[in-house]
This record gives sequence, C-alpha cells and structure tokens, in this order.
Amino acid sequence: MNEDNIINANFKKYIYKIEWLTPQEEVIGDVTGDIISGSANFDATNNNRRSVSLTLRNLNKQYIPSPTSKMWINNKFRLLCGYEYNGEQILYNQGVYVLGNPSLLSTPTQKEVTIEGLDKWVLLDGTIAGTLANKHIINVDTRIDEVVKSIITDLIGETKYIIDECSVLTPYTIEKPAGSTIADMLLELANMVSYSVYYNEEGYLCFKKPLKPEDYAITPPVWQYTTSGLYLQSTRELNWNDIKNSITVYGMTENGYQYTATAKDLTGSELSIDKIGERVKVIEDDNIYSDDLCQQRANYELQQSIMAQETVNITSIPNFKLKLDDVINVEDENNGTTGNYVIRNISYDLSYRSTMNIGVWAIRNIG
Repeated sequence: MNEDNIINANFKKYIYKIEWLTPQEEVIGDVTGDIISGSANFDATNNNRRSVSLTLRNLNKQYIPSPTSKMWINNKFRLLCGYEYNGEQILYNQGVYVLGNPSLLSTPTQKEVTIEGLDKWVLLDGTIAGTLANKHIINVDTRIDEVVKSIITDLIGETKYIIDECSVLTPYTIEKPAGSTIADMLLELANMVSYSVYYNEEGYLCFKKPLKPEDYAITPPVWQYTTSGLYLQSTRELNWNDIKNSITVYGMTENGYQYTATAKDLTGSELSIDKIGERVKVIEDDNIYSDDLCQQRANYELQQSIMAQETVNITSIPNFKLKLDDVINVEDENNGTTGNYVIRNISYDLSYRSTMNIGVWAIRNIG
C-alpha cells in the first residue's frame, strides 16, 4: 500500500516516536509507548521555526534527569510522527530539538515528565548558546556563501547544513562585538541578499535563496485537498487593509548615490495597480549595497505581500507528510478557496484523536 493510501486510510493508527540524541546527534535510544500527550507548532514566518512539548510516563523513573540519563542538558531528540496500517509503519521527521527545561510530576497515581523541545536556532541566538565571547570580523569582499559556511562550521561546529550558492561579496568589513550572536551575523548576511536562514525538519541549517513566482508556478503540489477525505474545514481570510502592490527599497548610500529599486504588480490581476490603485510600501535597509540587490529585495517583498493577502486556515485529519514551505492544492467552492497554496504554519496535538491545523498563503502571479 503506498503512503498516500495509508495517510488516507480510515482505520490507521497514529505512531509517535522520540529518538534520543547526543549533542552530536547520534541516536542513543528511542521511545514510543511512554508518550502520553504533546503538542507541536511549526511557523515558517520565524527563523526559530519549531517547538514541541511532550509528556511521558515515568513509572520506572527512567526519565529522571541525570548525567547518565538520555534526558540531560545539551542532549537532543528527534520527533517522528506517522501511521501504522495493516502491520505497515510509515514515519516522518518532525524536527530535531534541543532539550529544554523538564518538569517532573509525582502523585500517588501519576509519575510523568514533561519536556520542551527547542528549535536548534536557540544554539545561535543566545537563548542557550551562540553569544560571541569575543569580537568577530568578516572581511570585505568575501563570498557570502563561504562566510556562512565558515560561521556555522567554525563557530558552532555544525556539520548538517544546506547552503545555496551565493557569489555576492560582502560590501564592507562586518564587525560584531562580544555579546552579539551568531544569529545576528547570519541574519545580516541573509538580509543583504534576501535569503532565508533556518533549521529544517531534518535538523539541517538552511541558507536558502527565495523562490520566485515562476518557481512556485512549476512546483507540483504534494497534496490535494477537497471537501472530502482528510479535509474537515477551512477559514479563508482576505487581508485587504494591508495589501501593498508597489514596493520601493532604499539601500545604502555610497559616494552620494543611494541604491534603490521598485517592484510593482502590473500583471492586470485582481490586486494589481491598474485594478485597485497603487498601494506603496517603502523599505530602508543600509545593508543592501547595489541596485540589483535592492531589486531582489523589492521583488521578494512584493511577492510576500501579494501571497499574504489571502490566507486559509485548514483543519484536517493529521497529514504528517506535509512540511513548511510545501505547496498544496485546495478546492472548496463554499468559501472560494481554489488553487495552489504554500504552507506557512502547522500545529497539532500528539493524541490518538488529533486534528492538524495548517495555515497557507495563496500563490498568485505578480509582475
């Protein structure tokens, strides 16, 4: 039976599994039967994308934190969720997490431990680690992709990363004083070229160039929702108040010239300038140091503005195959939801009667 048929099956069993990991992410054990409950929240609009909370049975005291326990400071865990059907199991990675603060409950009838799973971003932003003890200098005229790789391998020892090619050179010497964070450096570099930086569901640090409208247009949906099957309901929201169809970006000023560019929706679409008038947004960012990079940023911001104008919040029977940034197709003529959408957030409870909330933005052509 293929995976889509298992996901769609009526009488499947949900499987929730934890793999305990060392700080180096080597597997040192796993657990399924002790998981009582939990929740998971994923949000593509944040660099710190994911968090989970899990409650486990602690009847044999195996989850009492200690230096010899799998549950100890600096250790991590991987969450996998999936299905069992006719003796066949299929599991999907839901993220690699740093162990947060545990809480242990003991009553005459209950012995439980609740753990927080923190996105690996907390190792970069100073929450747990990532604060610079000394000043760090990034030299001018260094390729940004090489700088990013050097930061994550040399400063934090990260071995799992996906870095898109970026031949743009740093326009100036970047100096980060002691007390700054690695996240600050990565975000400054990402903002120069309108890239995104985050940890994905496999625990890889990603430095990714933005998708263009034409990229979305050729991306096939990973799932199709209609008003039957997994689909339970949806709420379609149109954010008319904040729509912007003309974005101007001002970058740094050099030798009396300020870099700038503008992106406008001139497609003739329902939200284009000729249909609803020009709605302007101005962005100033001194880290952007060429007209071309200003144009890239303006194009990106225009795309985000048009997509965020139509959002749909879907309630579904859990589909653990779905990931942030996946494209799905949704058809519900009762509220006008139609076409392809990109997933921006996912949340669900870990239970055997769970539902999943999926927040999506509309994919629309812009010019």
